[in-house]
Amino acid sequence: MRLVVSPAMRVEQLDEKFATIYLQLDGTRIRIPIALHKLLLEFETPRGVSAVLGDGRYGAKAGAALESLRAKGFLVGENTHASSRRLLTDAPVRMFDAPAQKLEPSSSDFVVLGVAYDLSDRSAAGAREAPAALREASLQILYGLDRHGGKPLGWYDADRRRPILRGATISDCGDVFITRGEEQAALFGRVDAVLETVTGAGSLPVLIGGDASVAFPAIRRLQARQPIAVVRIAADARERGAVHPSFISPGTLPAHALGLPGVTRYVHLGAIGSVDRALAGLTVLSAPELRDAGGEDALVRCLADCPRVYLSMDIRSLAPPGGSADGAAPSTHFEYAELHRLLCLLGAHCQIVGMDLVGCTPMARCWGVTAMTALHVLLTAMSAAKDR
Repeated sequence: MRLVVSPAMRVEQLDEKFATIYLQLDGTRIRIPIALHKLLLEFETPRGVSAVLGDGRYGAKAGAALESLRAKGFLVGENTHASSRRLLTDAPVRMFDAPAQKLEPSSSDFVVLGVAYDLSDRSAAGAREAPAALREASLQILYGLDRHGGKPLGWYDADRRRPILRGATISDCGDVFITRGEEQAALFGRVDAVLETVTGAGSLPVLIGGDASVAFPAIRRLQARQPIAVVRIAADARERGAVHPSFISPGTLPAHALGLPGVTRYVHLGAIGSVDRALAGLTVLSAPELRDAGGEDALVRCLADCPRVYLSMDIRSLAPPGGSADGAAPSTHFEYAELHRLLCLLGAHCQIVGMDLVGCTPMARCWGVTAMTALHVLLTAMSAAKDR
């Protein structure tokens, strides 16, 4: 097979002895001797390895060095449709300090992906900062392995008084690269491309938003594999002004999701916002309506014929900490205990195939409380998906 230098390869530093090269796709960097850099550049046009090494100019170890460059993605087959678009950016810290995930199929049970995008929901302005802020807060509840067996230790759920996520592996592939001002479709295309790669071996995607619209590329990717229902636990996000039908926002997300061939139902729980209740395939239950309809039993009835679900959780579906109630009686927000029960029930009756956590705004008051609450909600949902 003839090889060629990846179109995503860039040079960061070059001197008389060494070259530092990286892949624009995922930020992979290596420092190589200048002789190996010159050998790599022999493949700027497609060439066979034997044709380049045939005269012995590069020594006996050159073949192994080229194989290493190919394994790292700096050399690709001439017919490989490699993209030069950058897909990921490194996160300064990783969620729960879990291992980093490269842009390749993950062997972890869960793979975390940040999507720092909040332009589809004005009420969630600032949520773009949440992936970094939640990762920072998550360092208070670290992911760890048993030092003898190497299995994840999991956490302890004080609400259920039991360990959770023991043996469940987690990795973090950083944030989707965002170019400010770009079209929403371009960003969602990159989210889709990352998910296609990192979840290809069966990892469950965990998206950290951002606003509610970031769920769409994950839903689109997952429904292409097998039919799913969508359950969104929502906050109030009313549209301000007309929204073009092609733009995905909290108000138009149900229609876009139900327009996908593999989405069988969309269940919207919590604040209603601008959701069109008349949409075919959509079930809408506000928090008071869900309580009146029988609470958790009503959710089970809604999902009776939905074995697989994608779960979207907006942290603002809970009453804001440090503030008064929403002024309505009964409350239009969920209590934490209600949300905890809903997530556990969902995991008991359906297979959760993907999830996101959105609506977190670090500049809001009582962020420390909100962040830890959001992380506990996230771990509860992950436990619901794996501790069945």
